[in-house]
Amino acid sequence: MPKNFENLALFPDSELELIRDFMMKEGVPESKWSFGSGLDPSHLKSPSNAISLKQFDVLYRNLYRFAERPGLGIDFGLALNLSRWGMLTAALLCANNLGHALSIADEFREILRSRFTLEHKIKGNMAIISLEPKSDMRYPVHEVFAYEIFIGMLKTQISQLIAQPFRFSEVKLPYAKPNSAIHYQKLSEKPVRFNAPCGQLFIPLDLMNKPLPMANRVTRNMIISQCREELERVINARSGDIVFMVRSLLARYEGKLPDLADVANQLSMSPRTLRRKLQQEQVQFRQLSEQQRQQTILLLLSSTDLSLKEIAKRSGFKDSTTFHKAFKRWTGETPAQYRDNLETIKSDSTN
Repeated sequence: MPKNFENLALFPDSELELIRDFMMKEGVPESKWSFGSGLDPSHLKSPSNAISLKQFDVLYRNLYRFAERPGLGIDFGLALNLSRWGMLTAALLCANNLGHALSIADEFREILRSRFTLEHKIKGNMAIISLEPKSDMRYPVHEVFAYEIFIGMLKTQISQLIAQPFRFSEVKLPYAKPNSAIHYQKLSEKPVRFNAPCGQLFIPLDLMNKPLPMANRVTRNMIISQCREELERVINARSGDIVFMVRSLLARYEGKLPDLADVANQLSMSPRTLRRKLQQEQVQFRQLSEQQRQQTILLLLSSTDLSLKEIAKRSGFKDSTTFHKAFKRWTGETPAQYRDNLETIKSDSTN
């Protein structure tokens, strides 16, 4: 994993609202559970931003510190309902059956920030899900807390998917019996087995194959195609694709784009390092900025009725004259000519 991956704001912040509700019930004020995360109050109240893996880890550590009590991890996991996943939630709800939904979740575990890889096998009338911790992702607190949150969360989300109360038939965990073991009764029909060789969750096979009440192939495929774009973005960032990361950051802005120093700061590196990495890819920061500006302008010209003056403003030009000159240099046309030609093409295609 690249050194700066944990600092990249890549993940949807749908979970923040659930954290807020949980901590309010625990009596922990926002100023405490968000301390040190770098998330200001306006961000916390606007569920349209992305936050980093490191910021989530800070929130989890604060949760553990300020709300510490027996069974905290399990109860927090139980509070993380399907809405935690934002757009992917709809794809899971529209899956054919529970087994299909779990396989979709496993496919997109990179954008779900999952610290576990799931492996399924069938034994008799049971589906056994083995949990394998990912070696390149550290626990924000410790192993027990991570397992408790994950299993509690999965229990809640399976209940929501199948639209009925659910507990695992059996749960095996690879650590010693904790003092809070009584709280594990919420998760499993049988007493939880501790000190097992690995983490395992048991689900009846007939439940795994039971059709989900909201199964919808068309909606699912449409949403999954969007999720795959998100997955590509996260994987490229994780692999250290510097051009992709810079493009992704620039694409979040409307109006004046950030300069190289600002982008370098967001990528947790010096401007000199960013410039060198881009040179290694035979591209300059100025090229990427100009390409992003061009994409913004073309999108606004083709899909909105905004005035050319407003488009110039939204794409970061200081005045309309500079905007017109730059656009003609790029395309050989004025913005007005480009828009007129688009309208002609649209008209011809409908006749």
